[in-house]
Amino acid sequence: MKVIKRGQSGAAVSDIQKRLHELGYDAPGFSEEINRQFFGEVTEKLVRLFQEERGLRANGEVDDSSWQELVEASYRLGDRFLYLRLPLFRGDDVREVQRYLNRLGFHAGREDGIFGEDTDRAVRNFQRNLGLPVDGIVGPSTIEYMTRLERAVKPTSVAAVHERILDEISLPLEGRKIFLDAGNSALLKTPLLHELFQYLRDEGALPIAVEAGDEPPSESQRAALANQEEAEVVVSIHLLPERNDLEAQVFYFAGKTYTSPRGKRLAQLFLESLEPLGYAQGQTLGKSFPLLRETRMPCVVVELYGLKAFPKDIARSMVEALRGYFA
Repeated sequence: MKVIKRGQSGAAVSDIQKRLHELGYDAPGFSEEINRQFFGEVTEKLVRLFQEERGLRANGEVDDSSWQELVEASYRLGDRFLYLRLPLFRGDDVREVQRYLNRLGFHAGREDGIFGEDTDRAVRNFQRNLGLPVDGIVGPSTIEYMTRLERAVKPTSVAAVHERILDEISLPLEGRKIFLDAGNSALLKTPLLHELFQYLRDEGALPIAVEAGDEPPSESQRAALANQEEAEVVVSIHLLPERNDLEAQVFYFAGKTYTSPRGKRLAQLFLESLEPLGYAQGQTLGKSFPLLRETRMPCVVVELYGLKAFPKDIARSMVEALRGYFA
């Protein structure tokens, strides 16, 4: 879809405003913009607020990712039958099913709102344990039993516990598949990605780099490629214009009810590796960018505001972070 932003008007704008309104977003002047089907200052402010709350890039513009999130946010548990299919069901109702299952002790995978194989397996195990027909369909009966067990819901997600157990397994960097993603075209004008690729090769790792063509693949397409390659870690690097107030940010996956323990630890290791190189004002943040959300393995998005050190030094520091992660 074309990006919808401030200054535009029409049916597409009206649809966005209608969904925001139904989700409870409001502000003085919003009704006037709704009546005019106009994407004005108030609509932009509410879109930005929605994006912030959903862990997206809060630029106030509605692209594919933001539109998908608006659609997904409208689903409530019980609105539709959920089961494993292609394309996969996505939505807040799926996230709620995952939350129930994980906190009842049935491993449904990350609470990412995507009904994949882990969620299907957990639904069937839940049905089997409760004496329900084991069909993998989340319909009225399965939902009724889930909500009946609300008091048994634990504060800890079994999916997070599972990730922490995996995190305790020490593995050498040698032989690990590392998916390297050029987050933007500015990075390709530097030798950083090439240096990182080569250093990983020297360590005996198996780096995989995204081939950027005339039309760079979307984040969802890159996530699908990383999943297809069965990578063990995804590192996406963005080079942004230099600024003084914040020099580096590292993002990991965090949704409304779930934070990836392995992703968070990997992000911290990357940030710590960059600090001696001049990125001392950095921070790690949990977000739900499509690449972070849709990859099946730990993933970090590293944003560098200018090259504060030689690309070779940055590449070496990143390899150190990866070595520490697998240690």
